[in-house]
Amino acid sequence: MRPLSLKSSASFVRKLLAWMSLVSKANLAEVMTVVGIYVHAWFLVFAVGLPYVVLALEWKAIRGKDGLYLGAARKASMVWGVSFAAGAATGTLVEFGLVQVWSGTLAALGTFFFAVMYLELFAFMTEIIFVVLYIYTWDTYAYRWVHWFFGLVVLLGSNVSALMILGANAFMNVPWGTGSLISEVLPWETVSYGPLVANSTALISLASGLSKGPLPLASVSFGSSLGQVLSNPMIAFYDPDLWATFLHTVTAAVIVVSFEASSVFGYLYLKSAEAQRADLLKLFRTSFAVGALSSFIQPFFGDLAGRVEYTYQYTKFLAAEGFPPQGGQNPILGILLKGNPSYDFPGFSQLLSEVKLSSDPAAALATVKGAESVEGLIFPLYYGMVGAGVVLFLLAVLYFASFSAKLRKIEEKLFSVLRLDVDHFLVYASFVSTFLALFAGAAGWAVREVGRHPWTIYGLIPYYDVVTPATVTPTLVAFVVALEVAIFIAGTAAIIAVLRHEIRGGLGTRPGTPGHKVGDKPESPAPAKGEAGERAPGQSETPQEGGEVRGGGGL
Repeated sequence: MRPLSLKSSASFVRKLLAWMSLVSKANLAEVMTVVGIYVHAWFLVFAVGLPYVVLALEWKAIRGKDGLYLGAARKASMVWGVSFAAGAATGTLVEFGLVQVWSGTLAALGTFFFAVMYLELFAFMTEIIFVVLYIYTWDTYAYRWVHWFFGLVVLLGSNVSALMILGANAFMNVPWGTGSLISEVLPWETVSYGPLVANSTALISLASGLSKGPLPLASVSFGSSLGQVLSNPMIAFYDPDLWATFLHTVTAAVIVVSFEASSVFGYLYLKSAEAQRADLLKLFRTSFAVGALSSFIQPFFGDLAGRVEYTYQYTKFLAAEGFPPQGGQNPILGILLKGNPSYDFPGFSQLLSEVKLSSDPAAALATVKGAESVEGLIFPLYYGMVGAGVVLFLLAVLYFASFSAKLRKIEEKLFSVLRLDVDHFLVYASFVSTFLALFAGAAGWAVREVGRHPWTIYGLIPYYDVVTPATVTPTLVAFVVALEVAIFIAGTAAIIAVLRHEIRGGLGTRPGTPGHKVGDKPESPAPAKGEAGERAPGQSETPQEGGEVRGGGGL
């Protein structure tokens, strides 16, 4: 073996130091990106999940001609509007952060992300138009279903927008359309990642170019040398990870918001006078029903997402399930995934022995070591999420069981130990459910993203190859994080302010009186004492609003 020369040794040391500097910069940049994404997600959850609750309330109002539900839906829509604005603002922050902090992702935005991100703009514009129509046309149409339809369009727009954005994220996790290319880099991934619609030579050249940093993307000659990278821009819609993630993520958003709304109604129920509790309980049970139904079906979507992870991201699967290095058996997983409770799942040690078969052994080794290094974090997060989901599922069963007279009697006996009836138990449970749902959503997304390390696009491009060439310092990161936290506080304060304002307005049965039915015309205000046509002393020249129940009311 030829000994290393002083010159070659110095070159190796320089390259190693440059790589370490790049990784350090990428890790710093990742901090402000993670905080920004979670701030955006907080408002996005309202924008995606709240329409389900609002439209459920309005649907009951129209079908039952009950002004109670109409007033609650109208007031909740104000929170919807504020959260939509905050979500749009923070979404812009995340999008610009993607192309500025991680400028190397421009290559993906122009190829695999092109169709989904471009079409997302149309979904977003649809949301903007119809959310304004929905909020400002409550009393415009005699046929109430027209207004409800406006809300349905906003709901569909927000869901389509989420689908498109998740289409980009799905490719980062499961690069669909690359055929067997990932298997060549990560030999334990023996499945095909869809039909080969990508130019493998161009992808390899792109990955090689980005290993020198994102600056080659600014070169016209570099772009021309790649040629056509993708022959089917719609391939992202065929990604199995997209549909599994979409169903799982949107349902999680609905669960979070439904239980948040239930906790608000529940709090007002406990604080209100006895005369108003029946109305508040109706609203509580409506929003709780949306959350319970979503919690009931969520395990099926979670199972689907887990199967995709096992099939296409085996290292993340091992880390999330907490397998030891040598692998082993897990009877439940063995039955679900292999139909065999005694199946031996290969561990990280087995994967390390396959590294030498990779077309890029260094990348394969980094993948295994990266998953091993985060196992201590994502394993408890993953099973914390699962545990929270199990509790929410059981609460959903209790809720639906309460509609059966026989089962409700059993529940009453069980809860009598706590000196609670079924309704009070569910009210208190809604407070716990809110935190469980928030934790499950945050933990699930952390497992999804952290478990992919060190890849931006799994098996193709590591995260430290796409970070900005500009200097990222701890001072800059601290300043940006402080701004992101300030946005979170300001946006949340705005939502709370609107909520408090609407609560002070009472439940209301706009327009009209407490006995008003949806579709009735407002009653004329009762004449003041005194001569007909004359104002009583101190009476305002304009009629006072008298159609709302004041004091102790709620949304």
